[in-house]
Amino acid sequence: MFEILIDALIDALEDSAKLIPFLYASYLFIEFIEHEASEKLSSRLYSLGTKGPFLGAVAGLMPMCGLSVTASDLFASRLISAATLIAEFTAETDEAIPILLGTSGFRVKGLLLALLSLVIGIVSGIIAQKVFPDDLDREHSHHEHELMHSDCEQDECEKEGLFTTALIHTLKSLAFVLGAIFVVNLLVGIAGEEKAASLFSGSDSVEPLIAALTGLIPNCAPSIILSEFYMEGLISFGSLISGLTMNAGVGLAMLWKYNRDKKQNLLICLFIFAVSVLFGYIIQLTGI
Repeated sequence: MFEILIDALIDALEDSAKLIPFLYASYLFIEFIEHEASEKLSSRLYSLGTKGPFLGAVAGLMPMCGLSVTASDLFASRLISAATLIAEFTAETDEAIPILLGTSGFRVKGLLLALLSLVIGIVSGIIAQKVFPDDLDREHSHHEHELMHSDCEQDECEKEGLFTTALIHTLKSLAFVLGAIFVVNLLVGIAGEEKAASLFSGSDSVEPLIAALTGLIPNCAPSIILSEFYMEGLISFGSLISGLTMNAGVGLAMLWKYNRDKKQNLLICLFIFAVSVLFGYIIQLTGI
């Protein structure tokens, strides 16, 4: 048990360390937009319109677990729309594409995964534009930013300067991320990969659903686990798509931490889950 505890802590530290550049860059960008950039620039960022889903999906294709954290921070500060956020989340596959591309016999599927993830991200984002209309003004955006960082004393952040303020927010968020990843790693370590694999040993009809539930785990590990299960023949390609579409690293956890509208958070999660299961079954039925 002690060995599992130590391994979970080491893995959590390593995974969290990888997120530091993304966390710092995102907070630096947010602080710049809110305090240094013009209203015109910040309004343009939020009002990406039809470009939002496309840009979000392209960003999601990058094999970087931290981008979902950045997307959550930007959305919580009302600098990007829900559609852009959803496009990034659903297109994100983390390490799955590099794993498939780097494995002999699965390179074609790796390219197909990249193409399908891009399409799913764009389509999901376009649909989300109808479900989650952009009705926030810049005054509301600035108010949300202040509430998001209400842990600062009055005028403290402004006095510290742009770079120091971003660092303060990064360290506080990093503590939350570290705790979340540690708990997940500990639970996975106790359960074991064999027990996880046994969940998919039932009927093919429930595979995409179970894979989507696996994707809910707030960690980058599901992308690796699901990829390994697929290459070992334990799950279908449709189930792999379902799980990866649902999983967004620790992005969803950060969304719940920083976005005060919990009803909106729930609707976003349910929307992504529905999209994940739907596309998983569609691809599974095609026999790809």
